[in-house]
Amino acid sequence: MAADTARERVAESLLPARLEQLREQAADRAENAAAVPWAAQLSKLAARPLDDDTTW
Repeated sequence: MAADTARERVAESLLPARLEQLREQAADRAENAAAVPWAAQLSKLAARPLDDDTTW
């Protein structure tokens, strides 16, 4: 019974910390994704051929 209580207390203390870590990681990913301007992405996409059948 004491082990169960201790396990619950540990879980209650670790869960908020882990959720905060996940929030920070999600925020970092959002910041990094927005950091690349669309013009740079579009120029890379435009340089690629559409498919292998594009012979003129």
